[in-house]
Amino acid sequence: MAELVWPSPESDDLGRYLEDTITIDWQSPALMETAKGVIEGCETPEARLEALFGFVRDEISHAFDVQPEKATCSASQVLKERQGLCYAKSHLIAGMLRYAGFPAGFCYARLASEDQRSGFVLHGFNAVYWSPTESWLFVDASGRAGMPAATVRFESPWELPFEVDPQSGESFVPDIYRRPPKRIIDLLERAPDFTAVRRNLPDTL
Repeated sequence: MAELVWPSPESDDLGRYLEDTITIDWQSPALMETAKGVIEGCETPEARLEALFGFVRDEISHAFDVQPEKATCSASQVLKERQGLCYAKSHLIAGMLRYAGFPAGFCYARLASEDQRSGFVLHGFNAVYWSPTESWLFVDASGRAGMPAATVRFESPWELPFEVDPQSGESFVPDIYRRPPKRIIDLLERAPDFTAVRRNLPDTL
């Protein structure tokens, strides 16, 4: 029987999961101002994490629900356009979490999909390092209409809007990435329009 294995960090250096990058540009003024406003009045780390998660899940539309002309990619772009695919929303929440001092990485699940030629598609979500337990929490703020509205859990079992079924060939990509993989960035940035992005959703990295 196939066993479900959750992703593990590709680096033990938590500082790498706090970096400001071209894609996770959490030091952009608009992102910092927004994140600061979201967590204002939150008195505990739990409350700050939940507030940032809820903002991205509820206030940023899933691109499938709004069908934009172009895909978004960088954290600041997702915030500005108020929409993004699961990959893009994971970039924004990682940026906002990093602003608040939470190390955050990127995870992917290979899920069955009747819409894809290969029968599978990659779904993006996040891992957050939780210092009180010295462990990683898995969260999914994709918030697509018609999907269960996931919340933050501070211990297993994690609450995600999907289940991975190893018996059907589904699996997690093994790593918690410090940066989004090149294939994801290229897809979001180079496609001429959103239709092309939908047509070329990856099933592997």
